[in-house]
Amino acid sequence: MAWAFHCTHPTLSRAQRSSSVRSTCRRLHRPPCPRPFSSLRMIAPPHSLPVSLDYRLVSETKEWQALMRHATEHIQRVHLRELMRDERRVQALRTEYDGVYLDFSRQRVTEETMRLLYALAERARLRDKIDALRAGKHVNSSENRAVLHTALRAARSDSLVVDGHDVVREVWRVLDHVRDFSERVRRGEHRGVTGKPLKNVIAVGIGGSYLGPDFAHEALRTDPVANETARGRHLYFLSNVDPVDAKRCTQDISAEETLVVVVSKSFTTSETLLNARTMREWLWRELGTAPEVVRQHMVACSSNPDMVASFGIDPQNAFELWDWVGGRYSVCSAVGALPLSIQYGFEVFESFLEGARSMDANFYDTSRPLLENLPVVMGLLGVWNMSFLGYPARAVHPYAEALLKFPAHIQQVDMESNGKHVTLRGDVVDYAVGEIDFGEPGTNGQHSFFQLLHMGQVVPCDFIGFIESQNPLCLEGEPVSNADELMANYFAQPDALAYGKTAEECRAEGRPEELIPHLVTTGNRPSLSLLLPRLNPYTTGQLLALYEHRTAVQGFIWDINSFDQWGVELGKTLAKRVRQQLNQSRYFGEAVSDHFNASTRELLERYLRGQVGCAFNDPFDYQRDVGTGRSTLQP
Repeated sequence: MAWAFHCTHPTLSRAQRSSSVRSTCRRLHRPPCPRPFSSLRMIAPPHSLPVSLDYRLVSETKEWQALMRHATEHIQRVHLRELMRDERRVQALRTEYDGVYLDFSRQRVTEETMRLLYALAERARLRDKIDALRAGKHVNSSENRAVLHTALRAARSDSLVVDGHDVVREVWRVLDHVRDFSERVRRGEHRGVTGKPLKNVIAVGIGGSYLGPDFAHEALRTDPVANETARGRHLYFLSNVDPVDAKRCTQDISAEETLVVVVSKSFTTSETLLNARTMREWLWRELGTAPEVVRQHMVACSSNPDMVASFGIDPQNAFELWDWVGGRYSVCSAVGALPLSIQYGFEVFESFLEGARSMDANFYDTSRPLLENLPVVMGLLGVWNMSFLGYPARAVHPYAEALLKFPAHIQQVDMESNGKHVTLRGDVVDYAVGEIDFGEPGTNGQHSFFQLLHMGQVVPCDFIGFIESQNPLCLEGEPVSNADELMANYFAQPDALAYGKTAEECRAEGRPEELIPHLVTTGNRPSLSLLLPRLNPYTTGQLLALYEHRTAVQGFIWDINSFDQWGVELGKTLAKRVRQQLNQSRYFGEAVSDHFNASTRELLERYLRGQVGCAFNDPFDYQRDVGTGRSTLQP
């Protein structure tokens, strides 16, 4: 089997060429690179990731052992203060691609560390695994599926045939459907049942069906072009089954002007379907129960057309998903495309796709040195910090308020992907994998948890900054602009973490001796800095893809499956048992079952005594009604 790379010299994206976007985007010159799928015409057999036959765990390899010795004998004995004095090293530990500048000189690494990490990557067959992902092999081995979220942002002219289907053609068929429907809504051609235009959208989903689109929505809201195209429109996300979430989404809007987008690949996710039924009943209460209410006011993103139709949604307003799209990787599919295109217009969303495609090209270009591959560098640093230096957490600090939801999205992307305990073969790992991710935007985090970062546990940090602000603001009499004030902190915090403050420096400031132990900060706390031109749809897509691929690199090195999430299933199964018990106790007087442990029984009994359930005329009977999706208002 073989494939050919069709190398071109990419110029600016179409969105960057357009006059409306040119005024707000810095013109970027991209280095020569292959497009992710251009001229890749092949039929990929259902093989899983390449595996090595001469070791059971990656920790058994000589490359892993060399890194363990290097960490103990060299890195643990040197402080970042000393490492940062070596200008040659600082110059070597940086790389750039398509305007995304990465400085990792404040990581606890040397050039030798990186050489050893690259050797480990070669030993783990990282390039082969990246090629397998790109080619559509079934790298999700536990579910025997390809992982093709990068095909969601492939160019229309690209081609990737997997299991007999050109997935790029299928993707663009759905994107064209999204474009057509979103434009009809925005132009007022698709209206509500009372004839009013639909200016509000409530996107109903959970997990990746919510976090990714919500992060992108917040990132785009204050972009000048996106803000203008969204004028008069409102986008809300309903994810929590807490009825307060539904109340907050609907309390200030009119059902006459609202479109509900239900996002569920299987159309069986209990939380999403409960919220979908809640929205359906809200529409029925406000607008009546005629079938046209649901047909005009509800649409769906799903791979289960039969369930969508039985819910009452017009099949023509169903947007297809595929089993090779994991929820946390789905923002570039109809999951994100539909609500974001209705809110901002398809051109804005397409610029977001082009940015992600740019970083895909960097990731998939395995012919270049690994130093030039930003996702690989960041992924290897994550492996180094977790598995060799023993740092169990990582913090993401975007110095842009518009990225306030980015850490939460990356938290799911990474922790749901790499929160594993066995290898692809099922062997229990004997090395640390899967960091705890968290973060807050800019100076908010500094006044929240940075005290711990400076003086408590060591947490490697990612600092994300932008050369230009989405909303420049200068106040007379201030020494710098608001954006400069923000970025002053972006530049200062990594040095504060790296260098710390010694007792001698405190004494030189004239501090009282008894206070000095409380003022000393040890430093030697690693971080990396990402600097981009400006936060806009294109760079938002770049950031998304960069962090998605970073997660995949770490999984490839650790030899774990970053694309399944079986750990989520147990909680769902137990919740079903509790749900049935609550139903039987509320409406049929049954005692809490002895099948629950003593603690859970006591908690359930207290809950049932202290709160009144809904007073249904026709109580839901699990023995009869489960799975029907019936409603008290359903005509």
